Amino acid sequence: MASETGKKSVFRAGAYVYVEGDEDSNDIYIVEKGEVGLHGNNDRIKLHKPLVRQGEVFGFTSTLCKRPRMESAIARRDSVIITLKRERFIELVQNNPKVAIKILNYFANELRTYNEMMLSLDPQDDDFIPDESRLFDLARHYRLAGRQDYARHILESCAEQYPGGAHSGEIRSMLAETRGQDASLSGGSIENGSSRIFRDGQMIFAEFEKGEDLFIIKEGRVKIIKVGGGQEILLSVLKDGDIFGELAIISNKPRNATAISMGTTTLLSIKKENFSEVLAKSSAIASKIFMAISQRIWFTYIRLESKVYAHPITRIYAFLENKLLEDRVSLKSTGSVTLTFGIDELLRMSGIPAAQSEKAMEILLDDPNLEFKFGQVSIENPSILSTKAKFYRSRDHISSWDGDAPSRKEQRRTAAPARRTNVSADPDEGGPPARAAEPPVETIPFQNIDRPEPIARDDADLKLPSEEISID
Repeated sequence: MASETGKKSVFRAGAYVYVEGDEDSNDIYIVEKGEVGLHGNNDRIKLHKPLVRQGEVFGFTSTLCKRPRMESAIARRDSVIITLKRERFIELVQNNPKVAIKILNYFANELRTYNEMMLSLDPQDDDFIPDESRLFDLARHYRLAGRQDYARHILESCAEQYPGGAHSGEIRSMLAETRGQDASLSGGSIENGSSRIFRDGQMIFAEFEKGEDLFIIKEGRVKIIKVGGGQEILLSVLKDGDIFGELAIISNKPRNATAISMGTTTLLSIKKENFSEVLAKSSAIASKIFMAISQRIWFTYIRLESKVYAHPITRIYAFLENKLLEDRVSLKSTGSVTLTFGIDELLRMSGIPAAQSEKAMEILLDDPNLEFKFGQVSIENPSILSTKAKFYRSRDHISSWDGDAPSRKEQRRTAAPARRTNVSADPDEGGPPARAAEPPVETIPFQNIDRPEPIARDDADLKLPSEEISID
């Protein structure tokens, strides 16, 4: 990748290329010479690749999904860095399918890293249930709910994916019962070239099915749902231009939710083996796909970040702060924001055990910046919430800390306009400047995909001020 494709600068050893939590994340970086270290403010989370060497790219996960920086990037020694704008990077990737595949492989490994960390923190009993059984149980749920069309779709999927499986006898029997009951139960989508047309209310794919393609909505709407506790939970409603099912491109994992058409819906189907061809034909589609996949990684990391703290109140405030970022609310803003879940859901989503919820609830109800209504949490001033989240994070390592809110003096001392974004570190706390916790920065090589293991981080280097010299 030639230097004329972007701005070239020299970063002295110890200089910041960018800082964790920065909301202006329009640039992607290539190391032409030198080394760059990547580190997050939360040392409990191991970054997927914390060292960037010559020929490698970094900063693209946050940039592609237009989210705040997930980590800080600091020159380990004098380094020449090429800076590319998001649009130029997509153009270059479009013209180099091999690089696009390397990016996808990097995304897959990065997502796997954070999913495994999430699993180790919050193990679920049903993680040990085979996917075949979970898919079959979903079919039984819809059969009992009277949705024979959904049950049939899932049973046919079971029969195809797990021939001779543990439930094959029951599946054949249940499928035989549905034959001839309703003509609407037969037939799938209508094929029209690379497009597929679904009728209103038709199941596109089910949770726990194996995925082979992602979809772009050309016309219509799609609702994404999960079944929990015997009830359907609506996750989102997607519209024209939205992408879903992108995990099929970067992993071999089954679908993690169910997709249902709303009205007659036309979808463009893209399989992994056709991805290079699609890149070559459309930069707009390539941009959408990379944004969808990078955003999934960003969400996974930021949810992981809020789960690793020792104290319940820290986890709650970290979760609230991260939820604001997910909803694209700037942590510099001062306007009121309402989140669509109540205090009980907040405690559950933050992973707070029942035995620890009483103390946490007392602190939440005593916070004048928060208001709780049925099914709602209102945050009067996001910047104040961010200041408290920083306070709690900074003291989470203290085992005897009881979680009391900061005094007004402490709030002034730790105040920051955005999530962990003040440039100078608190002298009482030490360490590098505190910045927002985002999914770790990504680094993939354009020249060599295989690199030596990263060296240990030298915190002394990371405390140096930023210095950049442009050599345009």
